[in-house]
Amino acid sequence: MHRTSSGPSRHGAPVRCLAFDFGAGSSRAMLAERVDGRLALREVHRFDTATDSYDGQTCWDMAALYAGLADGLARARESGPVHAVGIDSWGVDFGLIDAGGALVMPPLHYRNGHGTQGLSQGLLSLEAMHRRTGAQRLDINTVCQLLAIAERWPARLAEADTLLMMADLLTAYLSGSHHAEYTLASTSGLIDPVRGDWDRDLVAELGLPTAMLPPMIPSGTICGTLRETLNGGQTSPTAVVAVGSHDTASAVAGLDLGAEEAFLILGSWSLLGVESDTPVYDARTLAHGFGNEGGVCGTHRLITNINGLYLIQMLREAWQTRHGVAPDYAEISAAASDAQLEASLRIDPDDDRFFAPDDMIAAIDDFCAAHGLGRPVGIGDYALAIYRGLADQIAARIRVLETVFERPVNALCVSGGGSQDAVLCAHIRAAAGKPLRPGAIEASAYGNALMQLKALGCIETLAEGRALLPEREPQAAG
Repeated sequence: MHRTSSGPSRHGAPVRCLAFDFGAGSSRAMLAERVDGRLALREVHRFDTATDSYDGQTCWDMAALYAGLADGLARARESGPVHAVGIDSWGVDFGLIDAGGALVMPPLHYRNGHGTQGLSQGLLSLEAMHRRTGAQRLDINTVCQLLAIAERWPARLAEADTLLMMADLLTAYLSGSHHAEYTLASTSGLIDPVRGDWDRDLVAELGLPTAMLPPMIPSGTICGTLRETLNGGQTSPTAVVAVGSHDTASAVAGLDLGAEEAFLILGSWSLLGVESDTPVYDARTLAHGFGNEGGVCGTHRLITNINGLYLIQMLREAWQTRHGVAPDYAEISAAASDAQLEASLRIDPDDDRFFAPDDMIAAIDDFCAAHGLGRPVGIGDYALAIYRGLADQIAARIRVLETVFERPVNALCVSGGGSQDAVLCAHIRAAAGKPLRPGAIEASAYGNALMQLKALGCIETLAEGRALLPEREPQAAG
């Protein structure tokens, strides 16, 4: 469906947009309203991004995620009508639905490692994929997962009529529309970044069905209205908007980046990069672990993924398993601040041990033993080893941006939950030698809401929308 002019006007009644930001650990529904010339966000619902099991593999519990959508909508309507709703999510994961709209199997979790199995078939190397699509050389990419499904569950793939990336799958639940929003599809390893569409020739060469690829649409497209069963008796329609459906695209849209600033989003992953007017993928990106991702409003991102606060999350879970108590994240950060640890003791966050460990403490102990390092003792020691490793990796990738890609970085605009961690930010600042400027903590929700406003005609440009973003006090990231 093409964008329409229905809904609140640019100069009419206040507009209420509901932004669902799905993360791989938790998800939230944020109600956005324009107040005194600024965009104000209010959390109305937060819930776990629940998982389940399918044939020995971790998968996403779609019934629980759909319930989270319904509950978020109901809570937002308690204070007034919802004029628009949009969803962003992590990339690479997807659902396969049949001709009747039912899932043929639950969407698999990328941390299963099945993408590696797909890659091992030898049909496509990560290097060849990068040269063709610009995607980062990651074996969790959609294309690798699809190859694994074709090998292990061929009957399920044969039943599939349409492939929908996670936010697109959730959006289909709201509106019934089946589409591929460009920023999210750009994480698949199946996109021609120059044409901005599926590389159907590549899909066919891999022996995958091209007919399952849905139409590509740009961010900011109104793709339908909320289904009657979800509108809670609201008399006015709720527009369902395909926002920057990749959470990183929404997050960068929700950051008012200055000249010669890089973005650094500190969440489950540490996402570092710069905005670009054109896609960047060449021998340099291939050699240094960068890739191209699509952004909103015709932008692109030169980006690299580094393991992130998932490491602290898994450390917390391991500590609870061993000691019966789970310190909160502020307590872990404080313990890291007090830790007295030899300077050399730090981990490499990209080591395979830390991708999906059963026990993060054991994984760190094993890494330290293998590298002749001392052994951490308390939780503060373990957290500090993680913080140092993350800071080292971020600093190294910044140097690549500056020296290899010749993109000067005078400051880092930092967002995400980790931007509130003063200890982590201090280590990043020291390792990188760069000032940290605080962006919105909930940048994905802000960017999500901005694209809803643009779709409704309430703003005309991304720059106009970014002018509505609230200023954030320096605090941890200062």
